[in-house]
Amino acid sequence: MKKLTTTLLLVMVCASLTAQSRVREKDILGEWDLVIDLDDAREEIEEELEEEESWIARRFARGISNFALDIVERIDIKFDFREDGEVKLSINILGEREVEYLDWSINDDGELIIEDNDHDRNRRSRRNNNSFDFADEDDVWLMKNGRLQAFEKSRRGRLEMKEEVYLKKR
Repeated sequence: MKKLTTTLLLVMVCASLTAQSRVREKDILGEWDLVIDLDDAREEIEEELEEEESWIARRFARGISNFALDIVERIDIKFDFREDGEVKLSINILGEREVEYLDWSINDDGELIIEDNDHDRNRRSRRNNNSFDFADEDDVWLMKNGRLQAFEKSRRGRLEMKEEVYLKKR
């Protein structure tokens, strides 16, 4: 029984070491690219389309889904983390460029939090009514394999990794 307990404890420690790590300010300063990996989404769509009986419906749905995924892949989002707790978010969607200013902080758990506190930034930000809201209070970012990985916090505080969304250093 003692060997089993020791083995389980060792496995848990190893798993936590290979998991995400705390974010430090010096590691995040600078420019990052947002990556949205759509390979899994494409596979899921293909699997669902195979179940469709009508070949015309299957073909139409495949065309629409590929069109939508291609548009998402062409969206270019860049983050510029600055020392003063500000992050410049540059979004380029099919030639249309928008710049937003957000706030970032690192909480006591070492999680990066990005917040949209634009009440005093309206002068500097080119905002309009179609403004893109990127900051989500349930999302946090942690370092994993040299990149900032997105996680969603559940109601109980558990972190669920959003494998397809991460930031890659430029």
